[in-house]
Amino acid sequence: MRSDQTHIAAARMSVSDKYRPVYADDLPTLRHTLERALSGTSDVVTEYENKLAQWFDARHATAVSSGGAALSVAIYAAGVGPGDDVLLTPSCPLCTIYPIIAAGARPIFVDTRAHGFGADPASIRARITPRTRALIDIPMWGYPSEVDELRTLTQELQIKLILDLAHSHGTTLHGRPLSQFGDLSCYSTHERKPLATGEGGFILTDDDVLARRCRDYSRFGNLNGTDFGLNYKLAALPAALGGSRLDSLAEQIDKRSANAAYFLGKLDHNKVQEKKIIAGGVPNYYFLNLELHFADNRAFIDYLDEAGIPSDIKRYGCKALYEFPALAQYRNECPNAEALLGNMTTLPVHPDITLAELDYMADRINHYGGL
Repeated sequence: MRSDQTHIAAARMSVSDKYRPVYADDLPTLRHTLERALSGTSDVVTEYENKLAQWFDARHATAVSSGGAALSVAIYAAGVGPGDDVLLTPSCPLCTIYPIIAAGARPIFVDTRAHGFGADPASIRARITPRTRALIDIPMWGYPSEVDELRTLTQELQIKLILDLAHSHGTTLHGRPLSQFGDLSCYSTHERKPLATGEGGFILTDDDVLARRCRDYSRFGNLNGTDFGLNYKLAALPAALGGSRLDSLAEQIDKRSANAAYFLGKLDHNKVQEKKIIAGGVPNYYFLNLELHFADNRAFIDYLDEAGIPSDIKRYGCKALYEFPALAQYRNECPNAEALLGNMTTLPVHPDITLAELDYMADRINHYGGL
């Protein structure tokens, strides 16, 4: 292997990590929807929820206005209130922790496993408190975590398991969608997600009581003057778009997987490899995760950035959440999580990536000569 900066400068590409598809049915779907009721109580939204429940093989789906709204609703439905504790890993986005704080609850960080972003059972047992009501597990970038084991553990501990699956549309474990292992599973449909409606989200559950709490709370408590709630409804236009685009989701995931496999077949650097995929797990390849073994991993990420190859680690300044000033008061050392974020990068493998771009990214990595 060698460093070849002259070659990079001469052949530099700019690889986009943004995937914003326009499907043939988008405009006809929106035109047709404009002839119908457009609020969050429209039949269009109910139809979308039914499609979501069917696609993910869930008993109930509740559509809401964003992935953050999905978490806020799920936290409420799980019985979390002021003064309660919620466990979560610090390797997740800021989007996950803010709804906990907004609910008046205290976030308590638990460590990840050494090999991946799933919450570590030993850390959960060590840091659970009498006020703990829920654990939020966050499989990052579409790579599955051991949610089956977490479901067993949370049932034993008598707390709810909330899954933040904002990255994980179509990710499976033992042939089942990850959402089937959570008491409540939350998704985002932001425009960069595999299922994109601009903004939006939804909650899946097989529990009738939790489903009713989600629906009531996200719809102003049905304005009955007895039940409390807020307005987190999803409007009809994004719901219609989501229902139409859901038909293409499986094909999109297949293309992402094919792109990842093609790239990995070209990758040839002894200090770069795909992050471990747990037994029985199948990622959706929202982003390809690469495990790095350099003395200075950040120098490698900067090298790729200069070559026009983006990384979420650099884009979002990914680090343990308690390293951010706004969350320093919740600091709880999690060495596995810190090491995971310090020893990885992401690569785009979305359906718009070309074979030439995949070849280019592999070539740039293979030519890296840093220590």
